[in-house]
Amino acid sequence: MEYLIILALFLFSAIILEYQFHIHLYNSRKERILIPLIFLVAGTAWDSFAIWRGHWSFQGPGLIGIEIGLMPLEEYLFLLIIPFWIITIYKLLDKKLNYKKQKHDNKNRL
Repeated sequence: MEYLIILALFLFSAIILEYQFHIHLYNSRKERILIPLIFLVAGTAWDSFAIWRGHWSFQGPGLIGIEIGLMPLEEYLFLLIIPFWIITIYKLLDKKLNYKKQKHDNKNRL
């Protein structure tokens, strides 16, 4: 259950930042669906192969117990939520740093 709670915190923080700072992550609905789907497919293939090879496993009381294929539900959510959070943070930093740079450039023009 802890894994799910941590993922929820990441998701809610990304949503709040996206709306609070008017961050536009995607240019269209098609991108909003396609990009996370790419992360999901690539991550599922990677994780499933690693689990199958015995490189890691998902066991313990931190999971809710629902498995799809070789992976727990939380891992699929991880593959959707964490890239969304990372892109949100990247866009926020990019927006803030570009704003400061533009402000600095405008100051130097005077």
